[in-house]
Amino acid sequence: MRLWPEYAQNIIVGVIFNGKWNWYVTEREYWFLNTEMEERFGISILDETTAGVFLGHICEYRVAADELTSVLITLEDAIEHKDEVLELYPALYVDFDQKVLYSLFPEPASFEHYVPTGWKGEYHNFLNEVPLSKRYWMIDGSIFFEKFA
Repeated sequence: MRLWPEYAQNIIVGVIFNGKWNWYVTEREYWFLNTEMEERFGISILDETTAGVFLGHICEYRVAADELTSVLITLEDAIEHKDEVLELYPALYVDFDQKVLYSLFPEPASFEHYVPTGWKGEYHNFLNEVPLSKRYWMIDGSIFFEKFA
């Protein structure tokens, strides 16, 4: 994993593009979709038309679900308080095919308010939207996050 999740800095994002699901751990600033970002490879609006180029630039930040599961297992004994697990939650669900962004980001940076025209943006618990095979928080039939609720 190139970047580790870090609370409110490096976030875990689920992305659907051209029918394919991937997890990414990136800087949070990339995901204010309708805002020009200096550090987003010259892409002013991140939408379904620019996603292919953008995702090509961040391919090194793509992370397999089983790698994220390994991170959870590795860190489990080090977690002392429920707030420490927040950085391990998926923060965003971005579906470039359906033009949808759902946010579970715990801080006031409301990604759902920064979506391109014609997109749906909501603060919404999207965990059930994630394909079963990509739910890295499901370990031995249990939801990892519930241990710290």
